[in-house]
Amino acid sequence: MTNAMAAGARTDLVQPAIRPPVGLGDNEGWRAGAQCAQSEPDEFFPDRCRPENVRAAKEVCHRCPVAAECLEYALGAAEPFGVWGGKTPRERRRMRSGRPIPGAAGD
Repeated sequence: MTNAMAAGARTDLVQPAIRPPVGLGDNEGWRAGAQCAQSEPDEFFPDRCRPENVRAAKEVCHRCPVAAECLEYALGAAEPFGVWGGKTPRERRRMRSGRPIPGAAGD
């Protein structure tokens, strides 16, 4: 029994920061190789996802060996925030809808 439980604190209110949808949490070993783990989280979760605000995150993702797995996770989880797999929330919404991403032809 933890100290919080012994003191009568509610432990059912604590949730992990990222909770994958059912079926997506089975194969997340890719996170161990993610380049963003050695970067500032603020780079990947800016206040606004304007090109000048996400440039550094996209550069990290471009060099990351697990960017494809990261993007696959974000698309499957419909992750609404941050740069995942080198794509902003708007770019991921476009990908899910089948619409082209402006400027993606050069990627």
